[in-house]
Formats: sequence, structure tokens, C-alpha cells
Amino acid sequence: MDVDRLKGGMASIRLQGQLIKDGWAGVVAGALVIPQAMAFGMMLWLPVGISAAAAAASGIFAAVFLSLCSGIARGTVGMVSAPTGPTLVLLSGLVNALIAYDLDPSVLITAVLITIFLAGVFQVVMALLRLGHLVKFMPYPVVSGFMTGTGLLMLESQWPHLLGDGADLTMSEGGWLPAATAAVTLFCIQWAQKRHLRIPGLILGLVVGVVFFHLMSMGMNIPALWLVGSLPSLEAPRLMVSGIQLPAIPWELVLPTAMALAVLASLDTLLTSVVADLSTGHRHSSRRELFGQGCGHILSACSGGMAGAGTTGATLAAIQSGGSRHAALMTAGVTLLFFLFAGKGAAWLPVSVLSGIIIYIALFNLLDRDILLWLKTRRARVDALIALVVTGVTLWFDLMSAVGLGIALAMIEFIRTQAQSAIIRQRWNLHERTSMRRRRSEERQALAEHAESVVGYALQGNLFFGTADHLLEKIMQDLSRADFIILDMRHLNQVDLTGLRLIEHMCGIMRERGAELLLAHPPKSMGLVKRKGHRHERLMPYHEHVRLRSFADADAALEYAEDHLLERLGFARPESDETIDLGETSLLQGFSRKEREILEAYFVLRSFPAGFLLFQTGEPGDTLYVLLRGDVEIRIPGKRKRKKRIAVTRYGPGMAFGEVAFLNPGPRTADAITVQASELALISNRDLQRLCRTHPTLAMRLLMALGHEISRDLRAADSRIRHLVED
Repeated sequence: MDVDRLKGGMASIRLQGQLIKDGWAGVVAGALVIPQAMAFGMMLWLPVGISAAAAAASGIFAAVFLSLCSGIARGTVGMVSAPTGPTLVLLSGLVNALIAYDLDPSVLITAVLITIFLAGVFQVVMALLRLGHLVKFMPYPVVSGFMTGTGLLMLESQWPHLLGDGADLTMSEGGWLPAATAAVTLFCIQWAQKRHLRIPGLILGLVVGVVFFHLMSMGMNIPALWLVGSLPSLEAPRLMVSGIQLPAIPWELVLPTAMALAVLASLDTLLTSVVADLSTGHRHSSRRELFGQGCGHILSACSGGMAGAGTTGATLAAIQSGGSRHAALMTAGVTLLFFLFAGKGAAWLPVSVLSGIIIYIALFNLLDRDILLWLKTRRARVDALIALVVTGVTLWFDLMSAVGLGIALAMIEFIRTQAQSAIIRQRWNLHERTSMRRRRSEERQALAEHAESVVGYALQGNLFFGTADHLLEKIMQDLSRADFIILDMRHLNQVDLTGLRLIEHMCGIMRERGAELLLAHPPKSMGLVKRKGHRHERLMPYHEHVRLRSFADADAALEYAEDHLLERLGFARPESDETIDLGETSLLQGFSRKEREILEAYFVLRSFPAGFLLFQTGEPGDTLYVLLRGDVEIRIPGKRKRKKRIAVTRYGPGMAFGEVAFLNPGPRTADAITVQASELALISNRDLQRLCRTHPTLAMRLLMALGHEISRDLRAADSRIRHLVED
């Protein structure tokens, strides 16, 4: 009982300690989020005619609700959310488009807030449908183009504030002050970031910028619009939908913008989640995170806020300050407390200081200078072109069009990447690879002499319209000369209709000259179902006049090709129920008839049913087995004890196995199982010793013959191991 109480007390202490760290992380992150949120709120709503204070409050509301809902959802450890540059620019483009419709200001504001509301709904739907992982497939050059275009638009939007917001003041009257204040703020932020000071750069720049502005403005009659003003409590634009406003809203603009906003905010958030994961060592849940972000957007829209996403700077600051699961909730609380109790202090906050913060974010957080480096590298020039195209569309059209273009470019980039990827993983013939079936020396020699008659291609990736022509070019020469071509599809993900047509075409070419195309391990999308044994075949869908042979694995296909090639070369295969004499086996072929009769007396003939375990791994043994009829498979255990044994070799009539324990009695290294009813000749190590005493010369020659068999097997094993390493 005392131990349980002690454990509970320790857990309570750890929880309290973590809450203190989360509280401090919330203060640090809030200090970064608040000025950024106020600046972005003003940038969005000032063109609509809303006061600077109410516009700044809109950004605060967004930061509060986004961080609050994200923290409750607990999708990402340490995630802090607030208004961001990409979402701001997209909404600014919507505002400009709505202004062109000549709407009433109240209808315009309602349309923007409904867009944010619907974006939140779309994010919730994406979370419920588990579509978060699809959003992350946006190529980096497209994201880079978004960010760069957003940064340039943010820089452009600050020119009016730097020039005094239309105030007709000369340089001597203080017209230079806004630009100078923004420059001082920008310099201080960048200086603090380079020096890695304990105080965040945004806070230092904010404080120094405010002090500089008021010191320089002493004795000047500065315009009121140069200051933000006290933050109101309820003056921020609120979502008030009426039946009169709804018909006036241009839904053809609002709906696609809401979808684009949902995709863009989700992408921005999930990228920040990845950054947070790298810093915390945890793994985020895209479903939970998108659900929280969607709920945050819904509440933000209802309260008159704006859109946002996860912010990298504030998130990293919170994590580095010790923040964990509750950092987002603490940040929301700190931001709300600032709005409630310190909002009056915004009356002293210059707009130009917020402009300096926006310029810093645009220059150092959004503009991707790597695009210029990509242009210098041949392999990356296509990526640079994609990024520049997206940037241009963002600048000269709008971010919504850039999002649509980005999705289209993502699809094109995927097709381009797949088309350029090597569809052929490896090519091999009978010199590099043979089947697991052990064959007589003359059969092995014949297969080696006709190695190019059986050719295999290990495929990878996707066989679709982008890679089909490339495969045909690479395989065309073998189509005209090989007797058997094996397509190993084990690493192939998908085959589309174009790929099926190509396979039909190759099959037709080979059948015209009596050759065969064999498929190994075909994907399920081809509609080939397994039948009995190792081989399975079915008519190809859409091509019922073409019959293909398909196999469960490449080795089964290779054994089929070897068997039929040997038949064409004049080697007759014994029937499954046919028994060969011991003297006809490869082990005794070099002996005379009289010598064979002497040796056969030392062998014991035994019959075994199908599925009989001759010996198993670890079992002591000293016997050599010579197969006279049937089939025997050698298997080794897998990595797990309960896992099915792996077949490594198959022996047919005339082959010998078990030679390791025969020469050096001890534990067996594999299992031997009869595949069908079999007859074998057995000789033990004790019989060999008896032969050595009575007929030493014959014993020596028998060992020499067995050594030749082992050496040939080792060469074949070496070739197979080399192939497996390359595969």
C-alpha cells in the first residue's frame, strides 16, 4: 500500500513539474505568437475598413482557438498554432476578389468568415476519412513555391505601412519614422537570432522597435493610424449570418477557396508536425491534429477570427523551453490572458513594428533561397522550374489558383518520377541463377550451354502507361531469341491496363515462334488466382484469348522453364512413378557393372510415403540418401520457431543428399521431407567404414565421386548466394 502511495506521489510530482514546464513554454510561445497574430490580423482586415485594434484582435482569437483545439486533440506533442503566412495570403486574395464583387462590407466579412468555417468543416471531414497522409504527398518544390510566393506577397503588402499609410508627412515632419522603425525591428530580430540569445528575437525586436518609435516621435504630431490602439473586447468582426446575406455571397468563389484553405492549412500544419516529431521523438497523429485544427477554425470563424495552422517557430520555441503535451493549451491561455488584461497596452504599439515582424517572417521563414541553387544543378532544374511556376501563379493570380496548380503539378511530378524510375530491378539468365531443383551434371552442363534460352527480369515499381514502353525497349531483344522469359513481379506494386496490354503483346510475340512468357508472383490487380501446388494460372481479364502461365514464385517458374528446355534438348525426365536403378544414379555412374554390384550390397532400399520426415534439423545422423523414385524437399527453419519452414532445395531421382552427416556424423542442418511417395537407397557411415576395410579402393572412388557432387553443389550455391545478394 505504501509502495502504491509512493508511486502515486512520484507521478503527481512529475505531472506538476511537467505542467510548470508547459506553463513556461506557453509564455515563450505566446510571446512569439501574439505579435505575429496581431500583425496578420491587421494585414487581413485593414483593407476591409475594420479598425486596426479589431483586426489585431481577430488574429488573437485565431491563435487562442487553434492552439486550444489542437491541444485538446493532442495530435502533436508541443504543437503551437496561430495565423500563418500562407493562410493569410490566401484569405487576402479572397478579400481582394470579394472587393471586386462590390459587396457590402458586412456581406464581405461574412463571406470570409464562412470560408474559414467551411475550411474547418473540410478539415474535420479529412480527419474522419483519414486523408491526412494524402496531404503530405505534396512535392517539396510545390510547397517551396507556395511559401516563396507567399513571402513575396507579404513583403509587397507592407509597402503602404512603411510609407506611412497615406499620411501626408515630409521627411522633416517624420515621414521616415515607419520605415526606420520597421528596419530597427528587423535588425534586432535578426541580430538576436544570430547570437542565440535566451530572449526570443521577436520579443527583443518588438521591445526595441516600440522604444525606438516613441523616442524618435517625441515632439512630433504622429497620425493615430500609425498605432494599433487598444484591443477591444467585442469589436472584432463576428459571424452573423442572415437570410439576406446568404444569397449575396458568391458561393462559386467561397467554396473552392474554403477547400483550398483546408488543404493549405493542413499541409502547413502537418509539415510543422514532422518538425515537432524530430524535436520531441514522438510521432504525431495526423487524424487527431487535423480534427483539432478543423474545430479550431470553426470556433475562430464563429468568434470573428481568421485562419491559421501550426507555426514552426513558436512550436520549436515551446519544445526547447520544455513544453510537451500541454504546451498548446498553455499558449492559448497566455494569449487569452494577454487579450483580456493587457489589450490596452496595444495603444502604444506602432503598426510599423508589426510590419518589421512580418518582413522578417517573409524574408527568413518563407522565401526559399534553395530555388536558386536548384537552377545550378542539372538534376534539380525541373524542381526549380516547378517552384518558380507556383511562385509566379501565386504572385500574378492568387494562392487558390496556386494550390490547384500545385495539386496538378504533384500528379505530373509523380507520373514523371515513376516514368523515370527503373522498372527493371535485375536481369538474369541460367549462368547467374538456376532453380532449387538439383540436376545431374550433364543436365547442368546443357543448361549452362543454353543459358540465354531462359531469361528472367525482376520488375519493381509500377507497370503503367509511363513505364510500359521503357520495359518493352529493354526486353525486345530477348523477346526475339529467348525460349522462356520470366517476369518476376514480386516487387511490382501495380499493373494498369496499359501494362496488361503490353504483357499480352509480349506473350503474342513469343507464342508466334513457340516460346513462352512466364509470370512469377503476379500482383492481385492482374486477377490471377492461385491453384494447386506451386503453379497457378487463369485467363487474363480483358484478354480472354491469351492464356498465361503464372507461378507462385520465380523459382517455380524457373524450374518449369528448365524442365521444358531440357526436354527440347533431348533429356527425358523420369515419370513420377518410375524407379531408376541405383547404378544409374550420378553417384555410381563412373563404376563398372561388377563394382556397382559390390557397392549396391552396402546400400539398403527403403520406401516412404508422401509427406514423410526423413530427418529434421538438430537430429543426429550418419546416413547418405540416394533418391531412386519420387521427390524430396530440403527445408530450413525460418527466423521464428512457429514460422513455416523455407524450402531451399528439391531433389529428383538419381540425386544424393545428406552427405554432410554421412562424412562427419552429427546433427542435421536441415529437414528432408518426401513430396510424394519415394524410394531411396541408404548407406550409413558405419557401412562406409566397413567398405573401407573390405574394398578400400572402391571406398576411395566412392568418396571421390561424392566429393565431385559436393563441389558442383557448392559452385551452384555460390552462384545462388551471389544472386540473392544482388537481389
